[in-house]
Amino acid sequence: MNSDTIKINLKDKVLLITGATSGIGKAISKELIKSNAKLILTGRSKSKLKELASEIKSEVLTISADLSNPKDVNHLIQKSLNKFGRIDVLIANAGLYEPSEVKSGNPDNWDKVIKVNVNSVFRSINLVLPSMIKNKFGDIIIMCSVSGYQAIRWEPIYSATKHAIKSFAHGLRTQVAKDNIRVSSLAPGMVLTELWGYTKKDQIEITKKIESGEGLHSDDIVETIKFILSRPRNVTIRDLVILPRNQDL
Repeated sequence: MNSDTIKINLKDKVLLITGATSGIGKAISKELIKSNAKLILTGRSKSKLKELASEIKSEVLTISADLSNPKDVNHLIQKSLNKFGRIDVLIANAGLYEPSEVKSGNPDNWDKVIKVNVNSVFRSINLVLPSMIKNKFGDIIIMCSVSGYQAIRWEPIYSATKHAIKSFAHGLRTQVAKDNIRVSSLAPGMVLTELWGYTKKDQIEITKKIESGEGLHSDDIVETIKFILSRPRNVTIRDLVILPRNQDL
């Protein structure tokens, strides 16, 4: 896949990407570093962050954080602001997946999913907005899901969290648009990443599913993010749903 088809100008912009150590977040990080942006990458695993930084082969700020812990979220944003003085682009990508039957599910697991998928998004945006408002510039991309547009029966908790952040994105957008801050909700269908149990060793199967229109590649999402960020400032992509051609939703 050629992610150079859309050009963006992020030179010297400060980008914070959550959930950067795997799947979509990792692909975003490895692509956007090419735009000469200043990247802040976060994930729970220090070793995976170190590995990612070595793969990128450019200077990035890595901060280990458990986004289910408000103190870690606060530390992440404060350390980022202390380093750069601002955050120009926030890609709120981190999330936990929770398929379960309500009658037999574990509410403790649900609480953690809500903390990461919903609460950490609310909190991190609350903390980055002052610098964006002060500078009269910002882009916030919230990674939603097609599950935020319809409740999928095998993942009602996950679907509920994605409905919540989609609604939040809409309300937030109207509050900050006057400050030249754009808010986008990006909603992929099935992306063939670790979230769905796919790893590098499954490359043959991934290729077959992509060719048959049964799944998306991380690069498809990267290209979409570049499209959102490359629009002129008078344009906001409020919602973008991207599905595999043959996903029956």
